[in-house]
Amino acid sequence: MPWRITAPLSVLLLALAGCAGDGAGPEAATASGAATVANCGVAVPAGTPPTRIFAAFHNGIEAVYALGAGDRLVGAAYLDNPLLPGYAGQFHPDRQKPAYYPEEYPSREEVLRLDPDFVVSGFTGAFTTEGLGTRAELEKIGIGSYLFSQYCPTADGEGQKSLAENDVSLDGVYRDLTDLGRVLGVPARAEALVATMRQTVAGVEGKLAGVKRPAVAMLNRPGGGELRVFGAGDVATTIIEKAGGVQVFDDVPGRLTRIGTEELIRRKPDVIVVPACCGADVGPGGARSVIDALKADPALANVPAIRDGRTYAVTFAEVTPGVRNADAVANLAALLHPERF
Repeated sequence: MPWRITAPLSVLLLALAGCAGDGAGPEAATASGAATVANCGVAVPAGTPPTRIFAAFHNGIEAVYALGAGDRLVGAAYLDNPLLPGYAGQFHPDRQKPAYYPEEYPSREEVLRLDPDFVVSGFTGAFTTEGLGTRAELEKIGIGSYLFSQYCPTADGEGQKSLAENDVSLDGVYRDLTDLGRVLGVPARAEALVATMRQTVAGVEGKLAGVKRPAVAMLNRPGGGELRVFGAGDVATTIIEKAGGVQVFDDVPGRLTRIGTEELIRRKPDVIVVPACCGADVGPGGARSVIDALKADPALANVPAIRDGRTYAVTFAEVTPGVRNADAVANLAALLHPERF
């Protein structure tokens, strides 16, 4: 099937509204017998590459750039941190190249105004009726889509709280990048990227033989409110383990799950890692206020990580599934085991 159709915006909006709950499955995408990539139960065509891409969330945006398709970006939404230096020179939102939306993703109408033929999203929240439309709805109007598979929902159109049992390993990340490379028509570039990432992680693992693994808590405090942890079932746990640590919240599901101060005290982490977020100009220093507050809390004074000065800032972008994950392993390993690096 073609990647997109050409029609006035009003017609596209009517079509999108009319196909909610249609239940169209991947069979429609495979009827022509064209090559496809399976992604969260959706068959994504991998024949004719898309030419006008909208990317939602930091990992989606950087994946498009890393795969050499940045010149096809017509819109991008919601950077958690500054883009990697290698991509920053191609990002010119002041000139609408691409159009940039700093607050998550814009309205459905605004995205359709950009006339994309493909949407890449790092998180499932973009693909709901309340968001940009379900993937089936978008397919009905000729817009293909790809979702990072750690965030596959239980059914198309379900939100962030309805995730399936997904693969959160680095192999899962590598598979996403490889598959997305096929869809974008750059399979060799994707394979080279994944090979480099694998080499980086293997180099780290080679230096960690026999290390004593500290207990690591990765957490944040959005808006200065309750503590939230990056728990099991998230690539952050994989990064902790590959970097020579032990996930101290291995029985807490999901990403940014609320916990109380008492629970942090009870777990006694040796190391606390705080990913800084959110904005195109927010580097690791954006975690400073959270770290300072933890250090200043007298109730936490005897938590080993606080007592021993082992609190570190990283970026949210590097602990989200995507092109930064291998370097995230290397960076965290150097913090956990400086004697080996």
